[in-house]
Amino acid sequence: MSKANFHHVHLNVTDLDTAIAYYQKYFGAKKVKYRGKTDALFTEKSFLLLDQVEESPKTHIGSSLWHIGWSGVDGHSEFDWRVKEGIEVHTPINPLGDSHWMYFFGPNKEVVEVFTGNKNHTFEHIHLLASNVDETMDWFKLHLGLTPVNESAQPWGNGLFKWNMLHVDNINIMVNGRPVEERSWFPEKFKPTDGTAFDHIGFSFENIEPIFEQMKSAEVKIVQGIRIDPVHGLKSFFVRGPDYLLIEIVEEKPIPEGIWL
Repeated sequence: MSKANFHHVHLNVTDLDTAIAYYQKYFGAKKVKYRGKTDALFTEKSFLLLDQVEESPKTHIGSSLWHIGWSGVDGHSEFDWRVKEGIEVHTPINPLGDSHWMYFFGPNKEVVEVFTGNKNHTFEHIHLLASNVDETMDWFKLHLGLTPVNESAQPWGNGLFKWNMLHVDNINIMVNGRPVEERSWFPEKFKPTDGTAFDHIGFSFENIEPIFEQMKSAEVKIVQGIRIDPVHGLKSFFVRGPDYLLIEIVEEKPIPEGIWL
């Protein structure tokens, strides 16, 4: 099958202007008018799409979507200037080899990481948790045409947990399995991402009808059939991915061939 492109992360926010200002100020995302219909954020080759909700969205903690992440360059500078500018800290700066990582809270308590391993300032990764890493990788390979970096899950941290990764355009999708010892960041039981601050993630194909039929034949759970989204103007459908991850499949051409705006 053809390979999916990464398209978007979809957030539920209580105030569009506040969310847009946050990602502009702290992470350099660019405000755009998506398809001429709604305000969104452009992140080099993909988007943060936003739905405004009346009540604070449920926390995504406890779902399989752990956090999203940007790259950084100098760890201490990355941390210090954000703190000075008023960002809320989830986890202070920590070393990882010659690099550093740190977590911040977004305006709707979504968790955003900065990791300095790749030495740039781009939107870099999505971090998922999985009850079974190999089964999650198999799902993405079979249904989205994405090949894992490793043939099977690899041990990490003296065997604390297993992990694997997908490269999708300029985004890394990191997947961690259940640790051998109890850890607060790993849910006992996964909840759906729907309705949380990180509602879902989206991938794109140039023609989604055959993808829809393939998934339907493979008995992937279809959450919503093909339709045009009235808010964002997308032609898409929704499926239930591994560990209750909500995934949107969008009909679009990839950047730079696709315009999207």
